[in-house]
Amino acid sequence: MSTLHLNNPVAIDPLRRVRRLSRGMAILCLLAAVALPLGLLAYWLTVPAEELLRDARLQVAGQEIGWIQRLAALVLSAIPLGCLTWGLLQARRCFGAFADGHFFAAEAIYGLRGFAIALFASALLQPITGAALSVLLSWGAGPGKRVLAVSVGSDTLLSLLFAGMVVVITWVMAEARGLADENAQFV
Repeated sequence: MSTLHLNNPVAIDPLRRVRRLSRGMAILCLLAAVALPLGLLAYWLTVPAEELLRDARLQVAGQEIGWIQRLAALVLSAIPLGCLTWGLLQARRCFGAFADGHFFAAEAIYGLRGFAIALFASALLQPITGAALSVLLSWGAGPGKRVLAVSVGSDTLLSLLFAGMVVVITWVMAEARGLADENAQFV
């Protein structure tokens, strides 16, 4: 790590703030990776049926949601969240490398790529699992009242676009790192 002295008795690390912020981001990624699944579990096990149906934009009056339906809904919801949780752990790996001063190390690049791929997968899976949830939650309403709702919003599209951009950027970074390593062998 480079240290700037400039006749100053106190050595100043110009990247100290980046490293400190990266440590904080690594901690936040870990906390989110733990809190999100716990929140999902609490949501499906404690929220009243009426509110669950309203959140799913289903208008099935007076319908109850049994424990088997709740557990199945939890499993379905956990699929895209599992991808996102894995991605947060990959982002934590990237920020950990930054915090250690390894800004262009393979660990940082592949951690960032892993996060982007996980975000892409999670965004891609959300409309599919959302459609499955609509059928599952409306199943108790009986024939003719069951719903298959597919929803793709701008947030999903932007997540896919962002994740795709980051994957390409990390691909370029990995190629540049490989070229730099190859050129260093010639010197």
